[in-house]
Amino acid sequence: MFLNVLNKTKNNLHKLKSLVCFIDLYDEIVITESKDFSIKIKGPFKNFIKKNIIEKTFFTFSNFINLKTNYKISLNKKIPVSAGLGGGSADAAAVLQGLNLLNKKKIKQKNLFKIAMKMGSDVPACLYNKNVFFSGHGQILSKAPKIPQFSILLINPRKELSTKKVFSMYKSKKLKKISNLKYKNFFSWILKQNNDLQKYSEKLVPEIKEMLIFLNSSKNCFFSKMTGSGPTVYGLFRKKIDAKKVNLLLKKKHPKWWSGVYSIKT
Repeated sequence: MFLNVLNKTKNNLHKLKSLVCFIDLYDEIVITESKDFSIKIKGPFKNFIKKNIIEKTFFTFSNFINLKTNYKISLNKKIPVSAGLGGGSADAAAVLQGLNLLNKKKIKQKNLFKIAMKMGSDVPACLYNKNVFFSGHGQILSKAPKIPQFSILLINPRKELSTKKVFSMYKSKKLKKISNLKYKNFFSWILKQNNDLQKYSEKLVPEIKEMLIFLNSSKNCFFSKMTGSGPTVYGLFRKKIDAKKVNLLLKKKHPKWWSGVYSIKT
């Protein structure tokens, strides 16, 4: 919903502040016992995957408990890759939960979160799997209040964007104080939020600005912004029917872009 990027720490990582929300868009993962470890990938975005976080997650988990069993992991990749949507992080979190369940929860939840942090800054939030504020490098999680029901139109130009590249361009700024989010003030609160990486990402993928202009000019879209480090953008709508109408118009005007209407998980 927003992303504030703060100064770097001694380990050369930026401190972050963000509200991560979950929607009904997801990859599908099946884990089955096997003689040898293997990963099978299918789905509309399978050809975009280069580095596989699932393999890294499996071997980190395996080393932690000295796992003797191998597994075959099947991934149906439905979330765009390198899109600022946390798809890889969600996959890593799901694999951690799945392997731990299959191994009779040998790893306590607090240690599972420690492993998640090694996988990436978004993985602990995905392991938590509820709307959540995160800060630091993603390791500090704070429960978010209940959020009103609304629909989200996601748009992606079918281009990948390197998070590392965007962060390398970022220039630090003064911290802006964020007012407290409450259920009753969500719609006024969200209008004040920003994504500090957006202007840098727009330089690398100009379509981001074009997609946001489209959303901002669309009827009944009350807020739009880039998500994560991009290049995906989102528009918020109070009614799903309004989001669907705008999506139909989008597909006619920009048939090469990927888009979809989803609901927030409250």
